[in-house]
Amino acid sequence: MSRFSRWSATACLLAACSASATTHHGQLNGGAGTTAGPGSDAGTLLGTAGNTVMQVGGGDGGPVGTPAGDGGGATTPIKIDQCGTTNPAGLDAAALKTLLAGSGSAAAQSVLYPYDGTIFPRGLIAPLVMWQGSDDAEVVYVHLQSSNFEYKGCLKPTAAGQLQLPQDVWTMAEARAQGAADPFTLELTTQKAGVAKGPVSEKIIIAQATLKGSIYYNSYASKLATNQGAVLRIVPGKQVELFEGGTTGCEACHAVSADGTRLVAQKGNMTVGSVYALTPTTMAGAAATRTDAAFANFVGLSPDGKVYLTSAKPGNVGLRSSGSSSPTSAMYETDTGTAVMNTGVPSGAIMPTFSPDAKHLAFNDYAIANGHGLALMDYDATKRVATKYKQLYMDANKLPGWPFVLPDDRAVVFALGTESDFSGANVGINAIPGFLSQFLGGLGSWVSGTKGPYSNLFVVSADGAGTPVILAKAMGYATPTDAASQKTYLPFGVEEVDQNYYPTVSPVAAGGYFWVFFDSMRHYGNMGIQRQLWGTAVTVAANGKYESDPSHPAFYLTGQEEGTGNHRAFTALDPCRPEGGSCTTGIDCCGGFCNVPKSTSSELKVDLKGSCNMPKVPTCSKTDEHCVTAKDCCTHGDSCIAGYCGQVIPQ
Repeated sequence: MSRFSRWSATACLLAACSASATTHHGQLNGGAGTTAGPGSDAGTLLGTAGNTVMQVGGGDGGPVGTPAGDGGGATTPIKIDQCGTTNPAGLDAAALKTLLAGSGSAAAQSVLYPYDGTIFPRGLIAPLVMWQGSDDAEVVYVHLQSSNFEYKGCLKPTAAGQLQLPQDVWTMAEARAQGAADPFTLELTTQKAGVAKGPVSEKIIIAQATLKGSIYYNSYASKLATNQGAVLRIVPGKQVELFEGGTTGCEACHAVSADGTRLVAQKGNMTVGSVYALTPTTMAGAAATRTDAAFANFVGLSPDGKVYLTSAKPGNVGLRSSGSSSPTSAMYETDTGTAVMNTGVPSGAIMPTFSPDAKHLAFNDYAIANGHGLALMDYDATKRVATKYKQLYMDANKLPGWPFVLPDDRAVVFALGTESDFSGANVGINAIPGFLSQFLGGLGSWVSGTKGPYSNLFVVSADGAGTPVILAKAMGYATPTDAASQKTYLPFGVEEVDQNYYPTVSPVAAGGYFWVFFDSMRHYGNMGIQRQLWGTAVTVAANGKYESDPSHPAFYLTGQEEGTGNHRAFTALDPCRPEGGSCTTGIDCCGGFCNVPKSTSSELKVDLKGSCNMPKVPTCSKTDEHCVTAKDCCTHGDSCIAGYCGQVIPQ
């Protein structure tokens, strides 16, 4: 079933505004070892995380601010103290006192990751905190605090200069997150041989929304794929899995429809590729429905997956694929391979992408100074025709590529670089001898001390009237002015800037942000420089104008393999679920509505499970429920973005 198949554009059944979440009170949910509920002398254990035991209440076993009460719900404060006499680091009272007191200054320590000001979506694996200046610390005191949450952890480092935040703690912090209105303060104090250093402090933000869907990416060096080209998938909050290719042969250069129902990937060095029909129950390694899709590398899939546009390669400009690209762009039906004629799309369209609502088509147009410009067209999904051609941008010296229309249709995110194959010359992709020389023209290896070709991400207005703005904060610069002079806040300086490739955009807004993903050659904390997947929150412009940098410092996409040259992080929704299917929001459901019974509420959980059900009372739509216009949305400040009510002002 397709999304909204039971809806009409003129008669929209809307959800009841009166439905609201409720809160359960009583014992906190934990793993093995859960003891008495809130208010007991023993406190409440929440199982183990990172070989530690977490306790709501005092680290000595006494209760301190447990989250029960009179209906406070997500605003009832949570305090977790692991710095008492039974602390996981095993410190005695004197050492504990020294650690907690610190030295009164950062003492040459600095946090390498996360970056100060990073905005995280909910639902990811907890970040790995990394620092320098005391890499040989024996114990660490980490203090994470916001208005409604506080965690004190006296822990042993996970590795030198590294501390994995306990997942249970991070999940509870997410449950109390209030977005940009209430940032978290992250403090770190270290100790060795009885001498403490710190604290060093920074701010991070957890958005009030969970990243929806899944993320599909390429690697040619994945251990899961035995060093073959493969498409891998990350379900947020889980470790990566091999999805297609690898042991069954090279499959790469993929695209996924916005609704998650179709995946198209190139097969090796062939001029044909594979089509996969995805459903809510499709498992990794499923068989392709077609293996003869024409010119299937880096296609532009329509949001419903019914058609795709190929990427042209006229002359020496175009995607590196050793002959598997067509000289001209063409449209095909995804499931049948039937060519769609008279589409109105220019023959020189390179890297075409559809907007999430299928109303627009963006691409690099070779006709603009031999690939030096971007264009945007209106698109009619019923007629399969593009009209109203508009040049968005032209750069005489650099080449814009990988354009993605933001879900509000007001702007286009793209990469601007110097390479005519738009890949970053495959720097950092970790060449397998004889493999990339066959499929990618011999590039892909990287030598320490060298730097990849220039490429950064920009956003440009969809009306073609504005000047592109660099996503400076995501690229490692505090401001666009700093970017112009290469004044970076990244801890290792200029060696890790201006190497950002393959941007994609999640098809829905979440928490007042659009979520942009890209691969970047930069240092991941103290784990060295490598090409890995990163994400950034892009603030949804309330006025629809993207005239200043809307990005924020990037976050590392947890769950991916490390050191495997990951690239092309393509985000898509998961295939929708029919009536009665499991869901957490209306985005999960084909009908656009998810009913979460009040009885399933919990103070320590987000994304409560419900079932897909059409509302009985036609009133209005809550956040993440289906809409046609902004007037359909219940919540003040919500707008109708790509078919769903979404926050516009970050909460």
